[in-house]
Amino acid sequence: MRHLTRFLFLTCLALLCVTQGSKAQQYEYLDVTPGFETLNLAIERDTLATGLAKSMNRVYRLQRGGTYLMNGMIVNIHKAPLRIFAADGTGAKPLIIIAATTTGASYDFASIEGDAYFKNIYISGIDNLGNQCRYTMAVQDSGAKLILDGVHIDHSRQSAIRSYGVDQKIFFYNCEFRNGIDLAAPSNGRFYDGRGLMVDSIVWQNCTVYLNSQRMFRVDGAIVKNLIFDHNTFYLNAYGGAVTSGTGNKMTGGIETAKGVFVRITNNIFKDINVEAIRHAKTLTPLDRVPVIPVDSLGSTTFPESSRNWVVKNNAYCWSPGFKTFWATIDSVDAPVFIGPYGDSAFFAKTPSKFVKSNNFEELIQFTDAPSSDSLLKYVQHRYKTNFNNIGNPDPRADRNGIASLTSNPNSFGLETTPFKFDYPTTLKAYTAGDGGYPLGDLNWFPTKKTQWAANPTAVEQNVIVTDYALEQNYPNPFNPTTQINYTLPKATKMSIVIYNALGQEVATLMDNQEQLAGKHSMNWGGKDAHGNSISTGVYFYQLRTSDTQITKKMVLVK
Repeated sequence: MRHLTRFLFLTCLALLCVTQGSKAQQYEYLDVTPGFETLNLAIERDTLATGLAKSMNRVYRLQRGGTYLMNGMIVNIHKAPLRIFAADGTGAKPLIIIAATTTGASYDFASIEGDAYFKNIYISGIDNLGNQCRYTMAVQDSGAKLILDGVHIDHSRQSAIRSYGVDQKIFFYNCEFRNGIDLAAPSNGRFYDGRGLMVDSIVWQNCTVYLNSQRMFRVDGAIVKNLIFDHNTFYLNAYGGAVTSGTGNKMTGGIETAKGVFVRITNNIFKDINVEAIRHAKTLTPLDRVPVIPVDSLGSTTFPESSRNWVVKNNAYCWSPGFKTFWATIDSVDAPVFIGPYGDSAFFAKTPSKFVKSNNFEELIQFTDAPSSDSLLKYVQHRYKTNFNNIGNPDPRADRNGIASLTSNPNSFGLETTPFKFDYPTTLKAYTAGDGGYPLGDLNWFPTKKTQWAANPTAVEQNVIVTDYALEQNYPNPFNPTTQINYTLPKATKMSIVIYNALGQEVATLMDNQEQLAGKHSMNWGGKDAHGNSISTGVYFYQLRTSDTQITKKMVLVK
């Protein structure tokens, strides 16, 4: 009876996993009309008498081409998932504008208190009065998951995304972030800001990120367990720093990767990053170089250096000639490098089996119709000339619509009629230098290549991009005598994979509470029990088990 009960439990668990997987896609849509406060009210009123959310599968669907003027920031309903999608179609992305209060102050767009998913929307960091807002959104809860897909965020003054909790999972796909600049205080101006809090996972894929004054990606010295940058275009970052003492270089840069554990930085373009460079004392030996990709020791007992695994490959980097000419005129400046001297010698050279770099090269990429680097060069020159006092900083932001109030020029909001373009000549090495021969950088600028890439699992799975636990159907199934089991982990964890027969009896343990990094994994099972004996024809169950989840699936052995 005990064996039968366990068999029924395993069978029900397998069915439950399938049911939950399909249910997650059965969204319940609530259409929101454009206008003032309509989105705020749609969310606030979508509650039961108890104050709880009416539906955990709710999606607030916005009209293509519609304008939504926010009256205060939105918040998850009692930590229910918050989802805001554009309606399907090809029209303009819904435009979200933050309305100033009666005192002229502006709220953030959203305070994320739970999980959130935003898709194909445009969020303006300029409020209706024409003033620059502070954050776009703040992610409050530890362990929260935030997914942005096809989201355009513009003009945030301090940070586009700001984290206030630990172990968050942040995913950016097909997004465009730009104009993160605070002219009066350039120590602001970030696209992601973790501010010293450990991050579980952060993924950027097929994004274009350009024009900011501080770090594009900032964790302020915190550990990032899983970090994936794949097929992104990073352009025009002013960040630099002053060094007055010390030797070597552990210095962070405009893209703060230094304390990543599992790291994949692949198929990207990095152009004009860290253009304020390093300012140093003339007597400093050796002279520091600010890196595009910094790496430093973790300093952690939880994550020993031996647990780290890095791959940095197929990346193009370059600096416009104007910046190189300018640096050469200042004898207290050293130009940036791709990987810093300290990181190169202490990690990539010392432990090449765990820190892998290949096919990273300097090539001057000339985008088809991107913002000119001249405006940022003038900004940097002025900062040096005035000893960084931030008085009269010229504005390098790129926005063909201009910046104005909603009443004086509503057309200043949203994407330009003629948007910037970041494709580049097919004759460049970068065009075929990616995994599978695909172009480097954001593939959205090469639509045909993007379609081919998305249809090619080998190309897409070069990097592991995981938002949840998954256990795939074994292949082949039925099998004889060997089958492959694939699974994905959203974070580094201890896990087990166990085989049971139809009576619920344990047949074999393929992995027993072993630590594995986040990502996609696979293993083969040869149809043998724990003693090495071949098992008979029949139905079997394989189970993935961690402290967070159990997933069970059925397979069949036929001899």
